[in-house]
Amino acid sequence: MNRNRTLALMEDAVRRLKESGAGDKDIFEFCLSCFEKTPYHLGFDRPEESDCSGTVCRALSCTYGRHIRVTADELYRRYFTERTDRDGGICAVFFINGEGRAVHVAGYAGNGLFMNESQCEPGRCGTFRTAGELRKMYGSFRIEERGLAAEVVRR
Repeated sequence: MNRNRTLALMEDAVRRLKESGAGDKDIFEFCLSCFEKTPYHLGFDRPEESDCSGTVCRALSCTYGRHIRVTADELYRRYFTERTDRDGGICAVFFINGEGRAVHVAGYAGNGLFMNESQCEPGRCGTFRTAGELRKMYGSFRIEERGLAAEVVRR
């Protein structure tokens, strides 16, 4: 399926979710689910190919109706600055290197699972992972789970 068609289908589904009264958290989690089995490709942010920050940014963009495309570190420093509330808010887990920079991100997709879009995944594609699985995979990093500061996105 071509890029425009797949994105159009995703955006149409988001429109229908909004019309039905779905909240931002449900829409974000739905958007993340669209990246299951998406091949990892650095610098991309679409359901056919994406990197970690591209997956989270596209889910935010569709949820809030504005273009957001930044690095994992900028998501960590600017967008996800709140305490985690998996039940009530949009969340992500960040992987922090020794210099204090977020070098990887996985968005919380609900039901205890994160969408991990990584070249470290078998098959190099988007995979649902638990926090425990992610800790094992990225044990050399400091791991922080954070909530979205929604007012930053809504500005």
